[in-house]
Amino acid sequence: MQCKRLVFLRLFGAALFLMACDPSPALAKESEQPSVELIVKASPTAALDSAITLDSKAWIDAIAAGVARHDDYAPITDTYLSVLHKTYLIDSSYQLYDTENAMAIQLSGEMRQKLIAQVSMLKAKHYGKLLSWPEAKEIISMKSVMTVVDLETGRQFEVQRRAGSTHADVQPLTKRDTEIMKGIYQGKWSWKRRAIVVRRDGQSIAASMHGMPHGGDGIPDNDFDGHFCIHFLGSSTHKTGNVDPDHQAMVHKAAGRLSQYVQQASPNSVVELYFIAINQRDPEIMTAIFPYRNHSQLERLKQENAGIIAIRRESAIVENDTSDLLAVDVPARAVIYRDGSRKAEKTLVFQLRRSSVSQAWKIDYVEHAS
Repeated sequence: MQCKRLVFLRLFGAALFLMACDPSPALAKESEQPSVELIVKASPTAALDSAITLDSKAWIDAIAAGVARHDDYAPITDTYLSVLHKTYLIDSSYQLYDTENAMAIQLSGEMRQKLIAQVSMLKAKHYGKLLSWPEAKEIISMKSVMTVVDLETGRQFEVQRRAGSTHADVQPLTKRDTEIMKGIYQGKWSWKRRAIVVRRDGQSIAASMHGMPHGGDGIPDNDFDGHFCIHFLGSSTHKTGNVDPDHQAMVHKAAGRLSQYVQQASPNSVVELYFIAINQRDPEIMTAIFPYRNHSQLERLKQENAGIIAIRRESAIVENDTSDLLAVDVPARAVIYRDGSRKAEKTLVFQLRRSSVSQAWKIDYVEHAS
């Protein structure tokens, strides 16, 4: 019996030794390929994103073989490459930007072309098409039901188009749809514009909505007293017949074309986008009109402007020929409303700069003149 026990203990000890020395678990971990993902989202804080998994080895090798250089300026982008627990920003030239080390990485020509193709495909999936109102209204015909997707929260709900000739007047389909919509506006109805994608019959269209019930009602028992408005490219208000610039900024954001929208903006239009960003509480529109994401004044301005309920430009807009200029100052007299405070008037001077006449005007500094 003692002999059998001794043999068992020896065998058990040998088994423990082999398990301790067996290299297979370590090899298995080493052979696991890290996840490499390409990600698109409308802002850094957006809950909604679209992602695809890429060939891990190919992209890790491509980054290692890329040409790296120091760059202090973080690009403004909606596209990211996640590799080995590190997230790179992808700039407009399809360079990768390492924010931790302030390094820009230029990929080889072949891998850059692959990246361009993948980004284009993923953006087409994530955003809506930039269709004009005459084109959009053919898809969302009267009484049709469509899905509204909020680009920031990712929440979606069903609506029906009930009226509207120069834009769509719609209503949530059910009580649950109304509840979801109100949740997007943090439980309070609001005139704030939001970038949305409207989906119907397999098509996705870039659009903008506000969140305030008003006017006529038509769908019974949906807990929504009236309708709300959805605008598309070039649509206008019913009362004035004017195109709403706040809605148009959101439409371009919903199409993934905010940077192109800014690229075409005059100095005065850039200033208007500054006011739009404050009024609509959209920090990404504010970011888009500055030259880079880590601009020294940008974060402070966002914090200062967070307490503003509304801001209105009072001074007349004077359009001058700036086609040959690289620098221009635009003064703007504004009325500012803050929560719990009286309205205040202030003159802001926007110092706009660009590196060449083909580049976009960007805010270099905002001076509080009075």
